[in-house]
Amino acid sequence: MKPGDTVWDLSHNMLKDWRYWKEILRHNNIKDATTIRPGMHIAIPLYVVREETSQARVEAVHGDVRVTWRGASESLPLKPGMSLSVGDKVATDSNSTALLILEDHSAILMQERSELEFSRLRKLGGRKSLDAGLFVGKGGLKMDANPSHYPDSSYEIQTAAANSAVRGTGFRIGVEGQSSRTEVLEGLVSVGNALGQVDVPKNFGTVVKKDEPPVKPIKLLDAPDLGVFPGQVRYLPKVIKLNTPSGAVGYHVQVAKDADFMELLLDRKVKERFMIDQGLPDGNYYVRVRAVDSRGLEGKNAQTRFQLAARPEAPLVRAPLPGAVLHEGELLFSWAEAEGVERYLFELGPDQDFSRIKVSRETTDTELKLPVAQGIWYFRLTSITPEGKKGPPGHPVKMEVLPVPKVPEPKPPATEEGKLVLAWQNVDGVAAYNVQLATDKDFQNLIVDKTVDQGSLTLPRPPSGHYYMRLRSIDSEGYEGNFGAAQSFEVKPESYWPLAIFGIVTALLLL
Repeated sequence: MKPGDTVWDLSHNMLKDWRYWKEILRHNNIKDATTIRPGMHIAIPLYVVREETSQARVEAVHGDVRVTWRGASESLPLKPGMSLSVGDKVATDSNSTALLILEDHSAILMQERSELEFSRLRKLGGRKSLDAGLFVGKGGLKMDANPSHYPDSSYEIQTAAANSAVRGTGFRIGVEGQSSRTEVLEGLVSVGNALGQVDVPKNFGTVVKKDEPPVKPIKLLDAPDLGVFPGQVRYLPKVIKLNTPSGAVGYHVQVAKDADFMELLLDRKVKERFMIDQGLPDGNYYVRVRAVDSRGLEGKNAQTRFQLAARPEAPLVRAPLPGAVLHEGELLFSWAEAEGVERYLFELGPDQDFSRIKVSRETTDTELKLPVAQGIWYFRLTSITPEGKKGPPGHPVKMEVLPVPKVPEPKPPATEEGKLVLAWQNVDGVAAYNVQLATDKDFQNLIVDKTVDQGSLTLPRPPSGHYYMRLRSIDSEGYEGNFGAAQSFEVKPESYWPLAIFGIVTALLLL
């Protein structure tokens, strides 16, 4: 009670019916209402408190997130601006997240492959205090509860294994099968079930399995060192080996556009290597990493930022291929046509770092003929958009040019008749590559869909015509990245005589 408070004012403002004031006196063993003084603590039975329904607002959605309205059998796409009530269920798919805001400004960030249902959402006593209940069926969430510090707000997070009672704090909940984990970042969380209860303080966590009591609070692992993370990424894919703190068996990696990580773009658990692939557009990003211990508890966050500037990507080289042995004279350099690119910068020099460039030429074509003398040479290509934006230079391609022999020598394997050779730069940490070849740029008419563990693929020479190729990487943990931009090239006829004969025959048939 505060100065000026009376039991009658409280009854009018907070109770279902003001006449319940007598119930308050009876419950607190007070015979005379005039004896109530400021500073006294008054207990009010919940069954007489006025309730108002509350809702959660969908603040942001990334990826494939669906909602099943209470009583409905089918789910619909979840969209920002929607309102959620008791009984509504939200489910996030792979690499998808949703940010939900409660009426007291509490924020719930659902991670990928998670399910959440609201079991209670109500305001009590005509105040902004919130009483909320959530059931987490699987996956995980991070919650910043009651940031405005409204008095008497309470939250109950239920899983199949345990319940967590929260008032005002920051914490993470994760559910895997019949077990759940709770990691406390701020404040104190009470976690328990019918078999026991533990109070988990800041920087500690607990794990609860179904039909078992919660384990004693465990200290969370320290934040990993992100000094290995590059400030700028120029080539995709980029595989980063993370440093392992003592006791870690893996990592949880998240990438977002904002420093608060309210809208995640990538959300992955890895053992030790993290791959940035073509799924992210160029731009500035924040990355957050935390170590995972043997019980599945996730530790303290480490955070940094990086810039992705990998577009437009350099074209795939068709000839000469890396390591080719050729003979001096006029050589043909050819490459695929990169999507969204207007022209290419071709550079040739005797050094791998291109400190002594001998040829630098821009062209709109996808091939170039140049006289090249004997020696060890390197060439590279850079894509340029119609707006003049240059992408990162392509990886250097090494070739050896020999004097013209006095006697004929066999052609290098890469130029054998009847073969089509596709090649690209090997990337450290990438275990395999998925290559697709199609006759259309939408890749509906696939003629090749192969996975190989090296930086080239040799195929039987296809019929003459235009083809489209795209490539994606698969890391050592089996994660498949997104396909890069499509590149096109032409397979010319080995001989024009068949076409000429066909034309003559056709003309005779038409006479």
